Amino acid sequence: MIFDIVIAGGGVVGLTAAALLNDAGYSVCLLEPRLDRSRPQGEIGLRTYALTPAVRRILEAARAWAPLDHSRVGRFDAMQVWDAGSSGHLDFMPPPGHHGAMGYILEQQNLVAALAESLATRPGVSLQAHALTGFEAGVPVVLALDDGSRLRTRLLIGADGANSAVRKAAGIEQTKVPYRQSAILANVAFARGHGNIARQRFLDTGPIAALPLAAQRECSIVWSCNDERAAELMACEDAYFIGALREAFEDCLGGVTHLSARAAFPLARAQAAQMVDGRCVLLGDAAHLMHPLAGQGLNMGLMDVAALVECLGPATAGVGSSTSALRRFERWRKSETLAMTAVTDGLHRLFQRNENVVRQARGAGMNATQRLAPLKHWLIARAMGTAGDVPRMVMSGASGISPPRS
Repeated sequence: MIFDIVIAGGGVVGLTAAALLNDAGYSVCLLEPRLDRSRPQGEIGLRTYALTPAVRRILEAARAWAPLDHSRVGRFDAMQVWDAGSSGHLDFMPPPGHHGAMGYILEQQNLVAALAESLATRPGVSLQAHALTGFEAGVPVVLALDDGSRLRTRLLIGADGANSAVRKAAGIEQTKVPYRQSAILANVAFARGHGNIARQRFLDTGPIAALPLAAQRECSIVWSCNDERAAELMACEDAYFIGALREAFEDCLGGVTHLSARAAFPLARAQAAQMVDGRCVLLGDAAHLMHPLAGQGLNMGLMDVAALVECLGPATAGVGSSTSALRRFERWRKSETLAMTAVTDGLHRLFQRNENVVRQARGAGMNATQRLAPLKHWLIARAMGTAGDVPRMVMSGASGISPPRS
């Protein structure tokens, strides 16, 4: 048997791609040796994502929004951003005409479980608990798996993360620049409720964000700081961490009544030299990494999925893995991801500068933006994924099975 599409990687991006491409009429095989279908239980997991309204529409199209455990989903209806090194501050509200949340906070396992449940309703998707070990480019592509078996496919998708085996096997070069920072993750219960407001403060050592969880006093903390400070915060006693956290947020949410375990992961920006090589396509972290300060990593990966579905079109259109369709996809998404990476990298660099003139300039710039409602509305619409060159399913909320993008 020759599959139309084989997807390596059963994370959120790979699972969503499998659902939407199968809905478009393609036979799909998903390779993931460690797919965990279990529903999350107990405390909210540390690995959470801030998802945009645009990405909610993609998940709805994949029939994965309804199966979520919504009792574990947080939302935010406003954002507050301020700078520790200046008087600069920004308050963001939804742009005119937008109804609903500005964003949602979901734990990784809630997303994976909902997507796995959705895929179970699609007999056209074959789930195989194997890993890719290599492939031979050609028509079809011949894949080697870790059990010694082989598969054939017309199109191979690498959605297998930052250390993508598909990218390495394809020989696609990657430019990677470590930030010499780590993101510390923790879940915290504060004395005061978050009011469904996402908060971020830029410190000299890096930005810290408090993202609203479903319970009104609980937040997901993402604290990006230089490696020296991160090591200190990971090794310290809970009391010291809580004191540092309250100081970092200027005690705006009061005391801490509960602190979870902590985790940390190193930060880097990266870009694959190509997102398409022959009949091989890279999606999500396999293609690009960016600083988490804007919370756009997974959002960009799922927009990759929606764009690929649009470029390929329905299987009955006969476009499939044609070179022209894949090149359209690469031009589209590479320009978008490079632009977002440039924005997040630029903000990171700007707020790392400690010269007095730079501090004053960025504070003045933030305060000027605060007074310009049209500019703020445009910025937040871009951040919510509803403005710019976005896939049709994001604008319409439809299934996305539409004629291929020309």
